[in-house]
Amino acid sequence: MKTSSILLVINILLLIFIWGFTGVNYAGLPETLPSHFAVNGTVDGESEKRAIWFLPGIATFVSLLLVGIPKNPDSPLLNVPNSYRNRESLKLFAYSILLSILLLLSDTVVESILIAQGKLREMSNAVFVFLALLFVVIGIHIFRMLRERKSETSKI
Repeated sequence: MKTSSILLVINILLLIFIWGFTGVNYAGLPETLPSHFAVNGTVDGESEKRAIWFLPGIATFVSLLLVGIPKNPDSPLLNVPNSYRNRESLKLFAYSILLSILLLLSDTVVESILIAQGKLREMSNAVFVFLALLFVVIGIHIFRMLRERKSETSKI
């Protein structure tokens, strides 16, 4: 099984988890939920209960967007080197970035709900770990693209 296929399955499972965890816990949530957190993890903003559905919605939108990118590798909207203009490279690119984003969103959903239920007092540092992972993944792909673009221009 290809790496991109494994990443896609993991991403789909994470998306299902985000929707499922939100749905299972929604009825028992208080009418106001934490919706914004300070850098130290403490709650500094609240919203209505129904606002919790924005995170699964954002996760779904980003998933559809990133899963759709590899459908047309020759799109003029993609600013990638020619070596990335094939479905497998684009799948690996999009699905690895999507994994980082979904991990970040799933952690945010879980911790927000646990804080609302009184099971946690503040956000953990996992958010920073997932943000760092996102930047590392993007950085690796940018580095690969720059290296491959440089080798393409040196061949000309």
